[in-house]
Amino acid sequence: MIRTAVMDDLAGINVLHTQLHIQHIGYRPDIFAPIEQPVFDELMIPYIQNDGRDIIISENEGVIDGYAAISVCDTQKGAGEILPFTFIEVNELCVAENAHRKGIGTALLDAVKAYAKEKGAKFVELGVNAQNTTAQEFYKANGMFVKNLKMQYRVQ
Repeated sequence: MIRTAVMDDLAGINVLHTQLHIQHIGYRPDIFAPIEQPVFDELMIPYIQNDGRDIIISENEGVIDGYAAISVCDTQKGAGEILPFTFIEVNELCVAENAHRKGIGTALLDAVKAYAKEKGAKFVELGVNAQNTTAQEFYKANGMFVKNLKMQYRVQ
């Protein structure tokens, strides 16, 4: 079942967030540090309490097996050279490792797309690690495309 998260879902989301964070540490140990529960709560509670943010979860038999943390973004508050529009930023999308390839990620992404339509958003965007080719292929298979690339130079 796909639904919007409530405060009682935080423990289940934390399990998956920890899984995702460990993956991030594997990709970029130079910038991602081990995370502890209080930090997690500080990061995720605002998504549940804030109208401009939400967490959409997948729950099967009482177990949260996926989530998407999303934000409504509005360029009307930005610089004048950009036309005003609303878009949805997927800040995190995670599916339990034991639930991969069962349609959960697609169901979550479809729910995000429906949420975007409901909010009058022009598009949905997200960032994905350049090393995470599996996620990149998943997003492409679900209609997403590369909008731009972010380059980095490591100062020694």
